[in-house]
Amino acid sequence: MKIIRLIISLGIIAISIYGLATKDFSYVAFAQLLLGFLFLLLGYDEIKNKKTGWGAYFIIGAFLIILMAIFTFIG
Repeated sequence: MKIIRLIISLGIIAISIYGLATKDFSYVAFAQLLLGFLFLLLGYDEIKNKKTGWGAYFIIGAFLIILMAIFTFIG
């Protein structure tokens, strides 16, 4: 699970740096989609380990971010 979170985080960082360096923001929707999946994994991990009560908030945020990314792809 840690390796998947690391790969997704590096993907988000790489897409963001590329967008800032080239002023080409056409891949922002992919970064949003990856961020939504990262939040989903974080929420699942929080609920599974019962660390704090933030797991449900992460999952709700993940669905909102993924929904925004899907509407960005459509529109």
